[in-house]
Amino acid sequence: MNFLSKEKLNLQKAKKNMTNLQIAKMANIPLSNIDKIFSGKNKNPTLDTIQKIAQVLDCSIDDFIQYDIEPKAPYYIDRKTKTIADMICDDDHLKNLLIDFLKLNIDDIKLIEHIIERFKD
Repeated sequence: MNFLSKEKLNLQKAKKNMTNLQIAKMANIPLSNIDKIFSGKNKNPTLDTIQKIAQVLDCSIDDFIQYDIEPKAPYYIDRKTKTIADMICDDDHLKNLLIDFLKLNIDDIKLIEHIIERFKD
């Protein structure tokens, strides 16, 4: 059975370097409720409460769930990394560029970084 993971909740909280008090204020949820959820004492908060916490922590509700069988897709620590990974997986051109890039030596990578910096100007 899938369940709310206090470890995953606390990981997201740590990523944002936030306290329970900050989350409670920003989500407009009583601090005692937040404390119970993040300590694992409340294992079944309302969907509305979890949505508010996810919004404050800028993540998905799915980021809080411990699955009996974890999804085959990799778990990403943040939404931006997942978005980039999804873009690469969905676009054969990007996928091939990444594969080719990974074959380069360090000097070639530095040269590409230099070229990219020049294009930014």
